[in-house]
Amino acid sequence: MPAKDVRRTAAAVPQSLQRLATSAAALRQQLEQLQVSSRPWQHYLLQPPFAADAAAQLGGSFEHPFALAGALIAQLDYTDTPAAASDARSTLQIPGLLAVPQSAIDSARALNSAKDTFAEAVRAFRAAVSDRPAAERDQRLRDLLAEARHPRAHLRQCYRQVLLCPTRPDALSLSWIKARKSIRKVTVEWCERKLVQMDPQGIDAGIQYQRHLLAGLHRAQHDDLRQVQVQSRPNLQVAEIFREEDDETYRQVGYAAMPVLVLADEHGQLPEFTRVDHQPGHSRRRQRRDLALGGEAFLPALRVFLRG
Repeated sequence: MPAKDVRRTAAAVPQSLQRLATSAAALRQQLEQLQVSSRPWQHYLLQPPFAADAAAQLGGSFEHPFALAGALIAQLDYTDTPAAASDARSTLQIPGLLAVPQSAIDSARALNSAKDTFAEAVRAFRAAVSDRPAAERDQRLRDLLAEARHPRAHLRQCYRQVLLCPTRPDALSLSWIKARKSIRKVTVEWCERKLVQMDPQGIDAGIQYQRHLLAGLHRAQHDDLRQVQVQSRPNLQVAEIFREEDDETYRQVGYAAMPVLVLADEHGQLPEFTRVDHQPGHSRRRQRRDLALGGEAFLPALRVFLRG
């Protein structure tokens, strides 16, 4: 790509992040105003352990749910916690429902649009510098985020949409979707390519050791490589219910990593909704005997195990 086109795509990243931060701050302010309003606004926030941890990291309280939701929505950066250090993909999550006026719905729509614009700007920049080494691409992107005063921007938190119920439903259905584990077969070639992408300069001793292990894998075990992906948190699934005479229509709203903003009635109340426990109950999982895996990862960087 010509240099001027790279510069153009690069300039769009900090600009769109600044607009995103401004939109997030505006919605936060509106939610904080609802918190101190003399008019009651109904709320329903769940407090599983991961949500309690998120509230603590945000310095908020479930006694002030609208202010807490505003802080969550406006938190665009990584937090300095052991959990964030161990898994950079981890996001702050607090599931639930908030009854809000039309003005907050409109602000959330503007924020979601800004999130889409920012995500597209990052995608375009990454495509423009796709011929550069991964470490250089990542550093250049971080430099652009720093221009917007967010050098530690958490991209997943920046991208995720605020879920909305802009047309007031007759009811809301809430249910927990429990944590899941996916196991898929991968090839030696796929593993090697991914390891090279993680350390293109060959300077990371840990990655190079894993490449050495992979190269020494006996051919008879090439079909035994399995990547394990664990969704460690349960998800709160929210669906709208619209009733017409004897018929009911369901529409999935999505997984509520952040409180869903629901258009309130004239009294600031939510529609009727399902009440669930703060976390799903425990259940025994059936063991996948055909995919019995070793206790330790063969390639930790890729979460790849050897089937026994």
